[in-house]
Amino acid sequence: MSTADSNFPLGRRISVEGKGGKTTLSKALAKRFGLDFIEQDAIRHQANWVELPLEEHREVLRERFSAADEGWVSDGNYSAVKDMVMADVDTVIVLEFSLKVMMWRTFKRTLKRSFTRKVLWNGNREDWWTSFFSRESVLYDIWIRRDQFRLYALRTRDGMRDNVELIVIRTPKELNAFYEKYGLVRE
Repeated sequence: MSTADSNFPLGRRISVEGKGGKTTLSKALAKRFGLDFIEQDAIRHQANWVELPLEEHREVLRERFSAADEGWVSDGNYSAVKDMVMADVDTVIVLEFSLKVMMWRTFKRTLKRSFTRKVLWNGNREDWWTSFFSRESVLYDIWIRRDQFRLYALRTRDGMRDNVELIVIRTPKELNAFYEKYGLVRE
């Protein structure tokens, strides 16, 4: 990878994708390497969970990428903007956990957020009903798209340039080792 050096071993433009820890990992990478953190959910989900129209999402993302002078870490699984992310990315990290691990990690996170009423993006909060008993549930989404997530790295590789590094993390143990290798801290 031509853009990596000892200060930026993963390059200056990193995409984190998959389920079960991508935002925590993205924030840790951004902090460790002094890169801008670009959270796709924060762009897409406006106040009251209204989704930003696709062209506006793309424009905001274009602006955020342009403004990231030192580089960026983007997290998200939005296929509608994947071309923009892949155009300049140096490294793609895919969390490709088993269904059991994805569901457990997402369940714990969602339960905590629903209980504490933590503000996410643009004033939005997860609530019990939506989180666990509706078709908008992130757990339901994982279940119905489980085969897509299982093959995420393979599909990601198809859209990548030859000089992009792909790192696939399949277990929590591998994720912990990745954190340790790069001196990352979870927050």
